[in-house]
Amino acid sequence: MIIDMHCHIIPNIDDGACDISTAIEMCRVAEQDGIYGIIATPHYIHRVIDNGRDIVCAEVIELNNHLKNRKINVDIYPGCEAFICPELPKLVSEGRICTLNNSQYVLVELPMESIPEYTENVIYQLKLAGYTPIIAHPERNEIINNYPDALFNLISRGALSQVNASSLTGLFGKDIMRVATILLKHKMVHLVASDAHTIGGRSPRLSSAIDKIEKLAGSETLLKIMKNSQAILNNQWISVEEPIRIGDYGRIRFLSNFKRIFSGM
Repeated sequence: MIIDMHCHIIPNIDDGACDISTAIEMCRVAEQDGIYGIIATPHYIHRVIDNGRDIVCAEVIELNNHLKNRKINVDIYPGCEAFICPELPKLVSEGRICTLNNSQYVLVELPMESIPEYTENVIYQLKLAGYTPIIAHPERNEIINNYPDALFNLISRGALSQVNASSLTGLFGKDIMRVATILLKHKMVHLVASDAHTIGGRSPRLSSAIDKIEKLAGSETLLKIMKNSQAILNNQWISVEEPIRIGDYGRIRFLSNFKRIFSGM
């Protein structure tokens, strides 16, 4: 059973599905791609977008009813993609933020251009409270993109990471695809998800990325990644392999960019 554990499938509450028709069509696409379970992860941004637990759970029930009436064999589960902030551990512990299917796992989004200085403390506080943070699409973060060992540091402190399927297949360009591949080969990818927002480019499809993971990292790694999504759904413990430090990648990347820039002058 293929589970998509990061998907903006709930209509009208963030930048995902724009209406119920789109949400239903996204589920049809998912079913055709072999996905039978989707964790709905609308954005939660403290004091900006308040997609709290009660809102998400009510919307999930309604969407599941629509799917049942149309005989679409996809089950929707509650969750959210919580933008990191210092208050995050408190918000999660108080039940204001919906964890992934009400499990110990919390999907956490970093800013695209930075890693806030309080990130490691947020990870520590979440772990202390019994929760496991999952860093959403780290390959798209500018710091990690240039210095992948920044993710190594977060994983070493207890976080997991989820790479977007579309990053592995090249939708966001060769640069992000390269970084996603490097993270995968260095055991810094624990989950793959669609992060779907629509039925177009960022759609709920995983099969192409699954094939890519098997080709790049082997069937054993693929099986672990697929099992991890199911483990989250069932609130089971995920066994994590020791990540491999990348080391000189950042320096090599900087010199490569420097050479490319100045060779064009």
